[in-house]
Amino acid sequence: MRATRFTPPNQWQDWCSWGLGIWLCISPWALQFEMDAPATRTTVVSGVLLILAEVITLSTFRAWEEGLNILLAIWLIAAPWIVGAASVVATANFVVVGLLVFALAIYEITQVRGSRGSP
Repeated sequence: MRATRFTPPNQWQDWCSWGLGIWLCISPWALQFEMDAPATRTTVVSGVLLILAEVITLSTFRAWEEGLNILLAIWLIAAPWIVGAASVVATANFVVVGLLVFALAIYEITQVRGSRGSP
């Protein structure tokens, strides 16, 4: 059995995704919406999921892994209304981070397709 070895991200998109995941985990306290329990819980769990998706990407890039990021981005954009976030700041945080995650995933997918010569 081959041992897996941790290697840090080597593309700027990966570093940005890691940063967004970490930001999601700390943003309820940084933006002071920690009293909004549904928003706080959803933000932290979403941040952990984004970090886990990036850990998967470290092993080897596959388009479906960026598909996970796209699904997570759609969730982040819709989450404030689904979970009933009371804070306007939390809602803005969800939407902005969701749009950034979506843009990074689409960019990475198009870069990989472009480097392989696919249309």
